[in-house]
Order: sequence, then C-alpha cells, then structure tokens
Amino acid sequence: MSNEIISPSSLEGIKRLAKTIKHEQGIKHHQALEEAAKLGGFQNFRHANNILVTNHSSEKQQESHTVFITAYWKDLNTDIRGRETLIIRLSMPWGELIKPAQFQNHRAFINVRAEGPDHLARIDMSSSQSGARRLVCATARTLNFMDATKLHPSKSHNKAYPGGSWTNAVPGKDHHSVWYDRVSKRYLFVDEPYEKAAENRASERAEWAKRHGYMIQKPDWPGMYNPDGGSRLYLIADVKKGIPLEPIIAVLNMLPAPITEENWNGESAPMSPYFVSPGTIAKAEESTKKEKAKQASRKSVGKNNTVSYNGTFVGPQRRPNARMPIETHAEVGRQLKSVLAVSYHRKGVYNRVDAVRSELDEWTQREYNHEELPNEQFFDLYYHGTEHAKYDRSMPAEERGRHIESLTLVKIMLAKYYPDCTPLRAMLKRIDAAINSLQSWTS
Repeated sequence: MSNEIISPSSLEGIKRLAKTIKHEQGIKHHQALEEAAKLGGFQNFRHANNILVTNHSSEKQQESHTVFITAYWKDLNTDIRGRETLIIRLSMPWGELIKPAQFQNHRAFINVRAEGPDHLARIDMSSSQSGARRLVCATARTLNFMDATKLHPSKSHNKAYPGGSWTNAVPGKDHHSVWYDRVSKRYLFVDEPYEKAAENRASERAEWAKRHGYMIQKPDWPGMYNPDGGSRLYLIADVKKGIPLEPIIAVLNMLPAPITEENWNGESAPMSPYFVSPGTIAKAEESTKKEKAKQASRKSVGKNNTVSYNGTFVGPQRRPNARMPIETHAEVGRQLKSVLAVSYHRKGVYNRVDAVRSELDEWTQREYNHEELPNEQFFDLYYHGTEHAKYDRSMPAEERGRHIESLTLVKIMLAKYYPDCTPLRAMLKRIDAAINSLQSWTS
C-alpha cells in the first residue's frame, strides 16, 4: 500500500489514499473512503468530513450564504394580507443542499418554489400571519439540518426500513423523513414524534431496534417538525448498513436553538409588491449581460429584429421577433399588476405601466396560439388579480422602493428575452418614465 501520510487537515489526502486503496484491494469507492478515513484517525469518512470542514471553516472564516424564505398570507376573517420573509445564513447556497426536483421529498418544501439563487417562497397562501411564519420557520429548520449534516431528503423510504418493507417500520413513528448520504450511499430514518408519545413506547422501540439490528439515538437539538410544540427528533439507522449516528449527532448538537415562531425575527410587510431578493435581481442582470453578448455577435437592429402585426383597435404595429417564455410573461404580469394595484392616483405611473401591460398582452397573443396558451391561462397573465386595488394618493418611500425594484426586474426580463429593437426600446423607455414618476411621488 502507498506510504502516503494523511494530514488530519486535508480531505484531499483522504480521497487520494482512498483511490489507492480501491485499486489495491479491489473494493468499492465508498468502502475505500471509510478505510482511508480510519487510517487518518477518524471513525469513518463522514466523521472526517464533518471535523475537517468545521476546522477549515473556523480557520478561514468561510463565507456564509444568505437565504431569504418567504410566505404570503391572507386573513379570511379580516381580509388583511401580508408577507413574511426570514433571512438565514448557510455554509453554502441552498441549491447545493437541495434541488427543486427534491422539494417533494420533504414536507417543509412541498409547496415551495425556487424564486432565485438566494430566495425560496411558498406557493400556497396561508390563512394567517402566524401560519405563514410557522411554515417559513419549518423550512428554515430543515435547511439548517441539511446544512449541518449535508444529507439530502429521499423518497426511497423502503431503503431505510428493515428488510426494505414499511411493515417493519419503528413502532410509533410520526412526522418521519428519510435522508440520503451521497458519499457513502447510505440512508438515515429521522423520526419526529411528540416526545410523550415516544417515551410511552420507549421499551417497544428499543426492542424493535435490537431485533432488527438498528440504533435509535436522540440528539440535543430538538428537530425540524414542531420543536416548540413538543416534537423531538430521533435518528434511526441500521448499525451495519446505515449512516453512523455519532457524527450526525455531533454536528446537530452544534446548531443553535431551532428557529420558531416564538423567536421570529424576520420581516413582516404588505403582500404587494412581491418580494424580489438581491440574488434574483443580480442573476437576472447577469443573464441579460450574457444574452446581450450573444446578440451582439448576430445583432441586426431594425426590421430583422421585428415582425409586423395588426394591433387591436390601432392597426399595423411592430413587435420583437422573439417569444418570451409563458412563465416569464406570468412573472412580468405579476410584477406589473402589483404596481398597478397601488398607483391608480399617480397617473404618471399607472398610465405608463398600464400601457406596457396592454402592449405585452398584444405581443403574447401573437407569440402563442390557443393550443400553446389556452384562453383561461392567457387572461390570467396580465389582466386578472388586481381586484383588490388600493387608491391611496401617497406612498411611503420604502413601498415606492419595492415597486421600483419590481419595475426594474421587469426591464431585466424583457431585455433578456427580446432582441434590441425599436418596440422594445420604446417599452423600456416607458418603464423608465414610470420609475421616475414613482421616485418623485411623495404626496
């Protein structure tokens, strides 16, 4: 075997030795990683990874990544509406911890959508401010769990049960989830019953673990599901084939107290305008730059970038020779409608944004046929959803700032999907004028 010395501060050294062990012993890669980690003085590779990453973070003060988590709510009794947004910090972007395709694998993400590289938002409408906050906190706790353990939610529940059958599940399981380690390719069963219920069946659960060769342990960290309501987190794994529990417990016990509604320190704001995170805006701007660079090589400003059409009631017109995705039309419409709903008495804003909406509605009709875009979906893009308009004659600076962000995002999306041409430039100029009017709107 190679005489390479593994440095306890180097994961790369462990990985290099694992490759040597794999070839020399003819074993699988994850087994070689385990052996290499043990030669480095660790319990297993996950233990080495957790310890060395922690040391690396403390030594280099690894940069944290901000994540915004948003939920919207409407009180059914009072019709009051609002938005709750919580900011948390992780060791890596949320997209490296969970992919949108995995959202269905855990209850805290089932009704969540990816709004941006730093923003997750609920797609459902909560019936109260309290409910919205609780949902946001649950998502935050689950992200904290993933960030600490680097495990991924899995839908392969049978892989975590003894014998691969749900009929062999631990007695009294409740609010459970299954987690997968990409490195070792092993599974972990996380059970989160209410503590009283688990204690009442403690002997039965212990007997089950002994019979099936499983281990049940409870970390100090209360868990993800409902820690402020009495649920507790139990880690359950096959002693031989499952994920070792000691390293998981070690990193969970380093976490601060779970984020709950009781210690809420997020932002509470009106529902409109919709929240747009800094990362979302930056990504859109970067995409626009890349798209513009592509267009520059084949740019042909003029009629080659436009097509003619007969506008409703106005006769011959020209529009960009391109199709903006339907989902982008929906997002642009959502942002425009959020501005229209509050700017009726500011005609310099309302009339210009309404004109933009009307023209985009015309473009959409020519970009897609009825099969691609049914009427019921088409009508929702730009003209439904402003029934609850406000008619205030003034607007606070903070709210004006949010609406300016909405219009800025609209400009970015339009410039990304439409080629540079006279119709687009006229539309962007109109939006700029609306932004200027918003900026000067004080009373």
